[in-house]
Amino acid sequence: MLFRRSIVFTVVVVALSFAPSTILFAQTPADYQAVLTTLGRSGDFKDGVLKVNIPRSDLKVVIGQRAAPTPFGFGGWVALTKGTGEPRC
Repeated sequence: MLFRRSIVFTVVVVALSFAPSTILFAQTPADYQAVLTTLGRSGDFKDGVLKVNIPRSDLKVVIGQRAAPTPFGFGGWVALTKGTGEPRC
């Protein structure tokens, strides 16, 4: 019985972890959807700003003779929002 509860709990946690990203993606305006398609990535749209994480695959980081995964602070990101005026040079 305890095994079944842990499986149900795990399934619920996994389902809830994917739900917010689906909701955020659905609320992303069409202008930003084109950016996501061009970058081939997903992003988070919140408070009028689209943030896209861009992990680095060109780095091989070693700390104390152990490989460090590049998502541990070695990635980049881009954030976009609409301006309100004409472009300036």
